[in-house]
Amino acid sequence: MRKIRSNSIEYATPQLRWVSEGQIEEIHFATLEVLERTGVKVDHPEALQLMKDAGCIVTENRVRIPSWLVEECIRLAPSKIVVANRKGERVMPLEKNRTYFGTGSDLPFTIDLETGKRRRSTKKDVELACRVMDYLPNYDFVMSYAIASDQSAKVSDLHQMEAMVSNTIKPMIVTAHDEINMRAQLEMAALVVGGKEELRKNPCLILYSEPISPLVHTNDGIGKMFACFEYGVPVVYTPGILSGATTPVTKAGTIVLMNAEALAGVVMAQLKQKGAPIIIGGGATPMDMRTTATLYGSPETMMNYGIMTQLSQFYGIPNFTEAGCVNAPVPDAQAGMEAGNGILMAQLMGANLVHDVGYLEGGKTGSLTFLTMCNDFMDNARYMGRGTRINEDTLAVDVIDEVGPGGNYLGHDHTFKHFRDEVWTPKQFNRSFWEIWEEQGSKSAEDLAADLAKEIVATHTSELLDETIRTGLNEIIAETEREKKSTRRVKGTKKGE
Repeated sequence: MRKIRSNSIEYATPQLRWVSEGQIEEIHFATLEVLERTGVKVDHPEALQLMKDAGCIVTENRVRIPSWLVEECIRLAPSKIVVANRKGERVMPLEKNRTYFGTGSDLPFTIDLETGKRRRSTKKDVELACRVMDYLPNYDFVMSYAIASDQSAKVSDLHQMEAMVSNTIKPMIVTAHDEINMRAQLEMAALVVGGKEELRKNPCLILYSEPISPLVHTNDGIGKMFACFEYGVPVVYTPGILSGATTPVTKAGTIVLMNAEALAGVVMAQLKQKGAPIIIGGGATPMDMRTTATLYGSPETMMNYGIMTQLSQFYGIPNFTEAGCVNAPVPDAQAGMEAGNGILMAQLMGANLVHDVGYLEGGKTGSLTFLTMCNDFMDNARYMGRGTRINEDTLAVDVIDEVGPGGNYLGHDHTFKHFRDEVWTPKQFNRSFWEIWEEQGSKSAEDLAADLAKEIVATHTSELLDETIRTGLNEIIAETEREKKSTRRVKGTKKGE
């Protein structure tokens, strides 16, 4: 009997492309024109001098960047950035078509897991969210999720990092109020991993920093970025925009302006340090012209992310994007649709760092229940992203012939061998018949997710930090707060004089 042979790759991973290669080049050339003709505003003295020395036209703090310099800096930026976990294990290589999911940061409100009421977020919410993410396998990195609003506003970002590193071993993406606080967080990270050189070899955190749209690069934003490069720590430097408000309303115009801001960041990074580990992309959300809401879960947003991801792959620079963030205020059917669509699209696009998973209410409210639900959404997307395995065994021609017409495959060894890989099994979703569902308490997907979230926070703890390290982290936070109070008093005295 003739055997069917397959010379193809066993897995053909689906690849979603939103625009053609020619259109990507058109966006690139439009971006170069913006940077060369319009330029950007730069409020950081060192960055201004670096750009002037490199051949940019600098008028006060307005910088026009020649196209050749942009393209040279793109070539200098690394195409692969490897991020480690807290234990120094290099678990997250950022390169083409490797997708990693995580939350966002700084949500002002939380839906309480016990009461179901929406309230102000606290440091405890950061701790609990990190424990949930440490447990759930489809969260690859963590951000703070909540704001530590019950801590001193001067160092709340440091408290958030302390809560993160104490409750998960996974890689972290942090935010920082300013350069002083960023340097404090770098000290904290170095303390945890065993020193500055260990952090440089295997960075366990990434900074998230932004320009201000349209086309403004702030002293703090650049200062934080430059501080990270001294430690070898990667930086996400990406715009967060509102189409129709801070960018043109057209999707193409939005992409061009965002890309110009991101590439200006690439130029500054590479002028500061050749090969500086920078990550581009951005939050490409339109504004609802009726309500002014940020439309996280809209189709326009995901279309923008599709093009931004293609651009980053065109440049060979890792990218940062969003998915799993919704405008629904609670974890309902709307939330599931918005989150599921975005997560699947990000996976099929091959986006690298996909953040804001589990955001409700357009990035204002968090929920451990929704965070837990999204674990299955991500698992589903990853399963589909692996594609279909095609080889002689999976084509099953011999098995079909053996069973023949009218037979069944339920008891066949081939079924037993493959069913676990070939049929996706969710961790939480209910697939029972009605009667069994009733016997199990008639629980909805939201109910099941809430039950799992409660079980995780009650029973799961990450690998604990050494007490000496915990004491050192708190000392860094306290010293930074004292420094800021002292600086404020000196400034106040000078103003009075």
